[in-house]
Amino acid sequence: MSSRTERLTESIFLFLVFLLVNLRSFVFWTLFPDTSSLTDYAWREIALWFLTLLLMAYLLWKRESFGIYLDVWRRQPLLIGFILLCLVSVAWSDSWTTTLHRSLVFLFASLAAAYIGTRHSLVEFIRILFWACAFFTLSSFLLIIIRPILGTDLNPPYNGAWRGIFWHKNHLGNLMPFFSLVFLFQIFQWKNPISRESVLALPLYLLSLLMLFRSSSAAGYIVALALHFALIVIIFWLKFLGRLRAIHYYGILVFVLFTAIAVVLKLDFVFGLFNRSSTLTGRVPLWGYLLKDIFVQKAWLGYGFGTIWSNLAFRIHTRDALGWIYPVMIGDNGFLDILLNLGILGLLWFLAVYVQIWARSLRYMILKRDLLSSFVFLFMLYTLFANISYSLFMETEVFIWSVMIILLFICSQAGNPIPEK
Repeated sequence: MSSRTERLTESIFLFLVFLLVNLRSFVFWTLFPDTSSLTDYAWREIALWFLTLLLMAYLLWKRESFGIYLDVWRRQPLLIGFILLCLVSVAWSDSWTTTLHRSLVFLFASLAAAYIGTRHSLVEFIRILFWACAFFTLSSFLLIIIRPILGTDLNPPYNGAWRGIFWHKNHLGNLMPFFSLVFLFQIFQWKNPISRESVLALPLYLLSLLMLFRSSSAAGYIVALALHFALIVIIFWLKFLGRLRAIHYYGILVFVLFTAIAVVLKLDFVFGLFNRSSTLTGRVPLWGYLLKDIFVQKAWLGYGFGTIWSNLAFRIHTRDALGWIYPVMIGDNGFLDILLNLGILGLLWFLAVYVQIWARSLRYMILKRDLLSSFVFLFMLYTLFANISYSLFMETEVFIWSVMIILLFICSQAGNPIPEK
């Protein structure tokens, strides 16, 4: 296979992956596709995934790398088990066609993510992410300018908040802190000769902050501040690494704990700074209702992967129970939505995978001890903060999940990556 053909095939594969892992969150698609008929959008999405995986299989075959790919999967029993649990939940799902569709997408996204994480280094992946985030950011900005009726949430209480190409302004607001992080790390890769990415990174970083501000997402503001503060701390840590002793780390830990306690005790003041209440715009009552009235009915195994919020009657019933204006679309907490869909067993299994990725990210950063390696840790910090008040693991898309899996495989590479042919 010529290098030109290889590059073209890889580019098409990457484009399809990043399109499909975000597809349900786009304003021009649908958050809850109908799965009752094979002619519906949901199964067209599955057909596109088959095409994407065929491209991946072709690349693996040409590079004679199926063995390497299967070997890296064999080292991830926890991840394999969780994906299988999602698939098996079809057996007890409230809507087996919905769970089949969602779990297949979840499986296919994980397979593609594993290939990317095995094929590319962290530097290469950040560059790929840069172009994906640039595409989504610029597409969102252009839609806001050209078709504001689509690019903004015009209905009360949002009143013109920006949402770009995504289904909700909070989705845009919670993605922009991550996009800004990607653009920042691309700025850090500035080298001579100057690359196209380096020239575009700074204006895109500033644009991502503007879009975050115009999304009016208080949660997005807090996540962005937390990420930038953590990045500054890491820069200072790397600068003074040789002078730090155990007493310094204990002091930092005590400071973090006291700060966390102070924030919890003064939630009204903290959220008042962002013109919000400590109920997180009604999320706390929502979480209480879901735990007390819904979760307890199917506590151990849940309602089936991806099922509960796809039920329109349930969304309307939850709206009426809470007295909201609109039907409730998601649980606004990534961990809670996994609990509802897969029960206690599913959440515990997910947390085992999640903690594993956290451990690999910390080990990777400590061993490498450079700014680039801190990207994995900062991303995991982002997943933690962003999923407290929004669902970004697998409820509205599988983009963040896919990035997690890619970084897991990058950090876990013990042998050679998939080679060029």
